[in-house]
Amino acid sequence: MEEKEGVYVKNCSSKYKGQSYNGTRNPDADFINGKGKSTLNKHANKHGYLSPEEYLRDARNFLEKQPTSTTESFVSNEGTYFRYDTSTNEFGIVNEYGGISTYFEPEDGLTYWLEQIELYAPK
Repeated sequence: MEEKEGVYVKNCSSKYKGQSYNGTRNPDADFINGKGKSTLNKHANKHGYLSPEEYLRDARNFLEKQPTSTTESFVSNEGTYFRYDTSTNEFGIVNEYGGISTYFEPEDGLTYWLEQIELYAPK
């Protein structure tokens, strides 16, 4: 593992090699909680964005683009898609309803990703 501009870069293991989201994307469900309320403004503010539109655009770009050689992903047993890019330190989730739940750059990047694998990846 090498450090590149403060982000740890490593080769993806074949087990978590980045795969595109293969469910049915539902952009109308992006940042909508279980009660049908939007969480977009809350997420944009929490993750340092000045505009919710910019945050939504970046989240969609990250989660909908083709994986690169530094992208890792998995789908939980509940059908939630997790994606992380070890080079750009971007992390995002598409929930089982096809809506984006979150997108951000974790403070502890790779450590955060490995915790998500431990907690949610199928064993």
